[in-house]
Amino acid sequence: MITLDDFHAYLNVDDVNHVMRTTCQEAIATPESMHLFMQRFVRYSSAYSHSVPLLCGTIGMSKHFQDHTVAIPSHADRSMDVAAQVFSASIEEFRDPRTGVSHRTLAYALLDRLAEYAGLSATSVQQIVHAGDWLTEMMMFVQQCYQAESHNLEQIIRAMGFHAAAETIGGNEFSIIDSVLFSSQREGSFGQFIKNRKVHFQEGVVSPWYWIVIHGTATTNGVELGHADDAIQALNLAAQYSSVSEAQIIRWAGQGVRQLATIQTQFFQRVQQELRAAAGLPIAV
Repeated sequence: MITLDDFHAYLNVDDVNHVMRTTCQEAIATPESMHLFMQRFVRYSSAYSHSVPLLCGTIGMSKHFQDHTVAIPSHADRSMDVAAQVFSASIEEFRDPRTGVSHRTLAYALLDRLAEYAGLSATSVQQIVHAGDWLTEMMMFVQQCYQAESHNLEQIIRAMGFHAAAETIGGNEFSIIDSVLFSSQREGSFGQFIKNRKVHFQEGVVSPWYWIVIHGTATTNGVELGHADDAIQALNLAAQYSSVSEAQIIRWAGQGVRQLATIQTQFFQRVQQELRAAAGLPIAV
């Protein structure tokens, strides 16, 4: 049975957590830096949310996943069962059950409040967004890592490995963001601002920090934990229903896991450089 432990050689979780935490610590220097950090994080995260369903479609079209125990071979296709374990990560991305809106809309509501807290005008926010054009290449890389040809099993498994790593690290990144940006400032002006500036949607009223909380906090597990478990289960189903060994599945998926570790580290390092440049601090090369 495939578990997360099988990918330790491809992903050093402690190293990735460290770069995420140090970047968040830079972000709490000023209200402006918190807004800048979150602008970049929301945009970067969006590359994942719309790429997962595309991978699910590719898996669903594949003929590589067959249950050879059935009596009628033409009834053996199990590709949608594999895809379903990946797709679980997308369901609430499109509609949060408490508010009735997408996670992206929740993220924008948080950005609105952070801009308000920093005293930024709409024009200033747009300038900050446009200054983040460097993100385009990273987002394209993420999208490419989710892409595969339906006839190419190695590409599919690699993309599934990337997804599994993204969900695993995703829970960590949100809990770190919550711990550093909110929990450490809970009793200060920022914490009070967040508590007092609710955001209103047709189906519910929530804290602007709600988008972070539902993904994971310093003390609670969010949706990412279940998604990570499902992503690993998808790899186990792939091993069960394909013609290759479990060891081969791990090697192919490991390629995607390593890609996630690389792009995640690069993103947070680049944001840290931008934060330091904005603060007039020296930038490590």
